[in-house]
Amino acid sequence: MQGALTSLVMEGVFERFPKLKVVLVEGGIAWLPALKWRLDKHWMRLKAEAPHLKRLPSEYIRDHVYFTTQPIDEPQVDAHLAATFEEVDCERILFSTDYPHWDFDEPPFVLSKLKLPKEKLERIFSGNARELYGLP
Repeated sequence: MQGALTSLVMEGVFERFPKLKVVLVEGGIAWLPALKWRLDKHWMRLKAEAPHLKRLPSEYIRDHVYFTTQPIDEPQVDAHLAATFEEVDCERILFSTDYPHWDFDEPPFVLSKLKLPKEKLERIFSGNARELYGLP
């Protein structure tokens, strides 16, 4: 997942196709904050290696990429899960269950672990997908 996202961003796919939206499915989200930080850090020092990028890599990710919750990370402290969702950006996360697999994530279970404001939960559970796919 990280390799695919890095390639999409650093090869200038989103610069060339500014309306393109990508959904990364079944990769979780906990790895994303560190990857965004690392891409931005290296791009700032090595801009000549990616001359087609006009903005920080994290900005392309923010504008073009959505992520699904499955497999949801289960840290020992529930607040850490909410902090990860906030860092990724709750407006870019789509709820997914992975049903009917034996280890699917039931909405009540996720709600019990994910302590976020109601508005953000509504976006994750339905609003973001409706917006992305143009549904009412």
